[in-house]
Amino acid sequence: MTESISTPFFRTVVFAVASLVSVAAFAQSTEPKEGVNYTVVKPVQPTTAPAGKTEVIEFFGYWCPHCNDFEPVMSDWSKRNDAKVAITYVPLPLGFQTSQSGLQKLYYALDTLGKEKELRRKVFSAIHGDRSLPPSPDTGTMADWAAKNGIDKKTFIDTLNSFTVQTKVNRANQIAAAYGVTGVPALAIGGKYLLTVDARSIGNADLFLARVASGK
Repeated sequence: MTESISTPFFRTVVFAVASLVSVAAFAQSTEPKEGVNYTVVKPVQPTTAPAGKTEVIEFFGYWCPHCNDFEPVMSDWSKRNDAKVAITYVPLPLGFQTSQSGLQKLYYALDTLGKEKELRRKVFSAIHGDRSLPPSPDTGTMADWAAKNGIDKKTFIDTLNSFTVQTKVNRANQIAAAYGVTGVPALAIGGKYLLTVDARSIGNADLFLARVASGK
């Protein structure tokens, strides 16, 4: 008996070939593309990572919903790569407008007070969850929020308005300009690559981390 093209054997072969084609197409489509998924930083930027580690900068904004979604992913990634990376967080202003620097100052005030890591998730939740913080908060609103989270209000306001915090805000904007950041979240790897990232593309960070480690 001649087998027809509808036999189970033929269908199995067709499925296998189609699967291989699909896998190849998927692999090709997910390969990071320069100008789409990443840019080569020119000139290469100086880094401050200790020996044996690669500097990774996360450019983000508390105000950014994508950064809110990405934060737990980045947290897990940083824990997995703790032995290999030194991570710096660089907050950017709302809409990339330097006049909207309230949440940048909040980040650096909390960081100066040693509270940012502890309260990071709460800041995101306050903005994107219960809305107790607006994307463009004034000093009083931030001070009230800080007080509710165990920080002395006067200490917080003095820190928020300090020369140290303003200097760090200015430096953050300079770093972002040097890297050519146009959107967040973004990761700078080893001063050489700037990656557009989200929860699905965090694997690209591993790829470029390996590239930098190999001297590429």
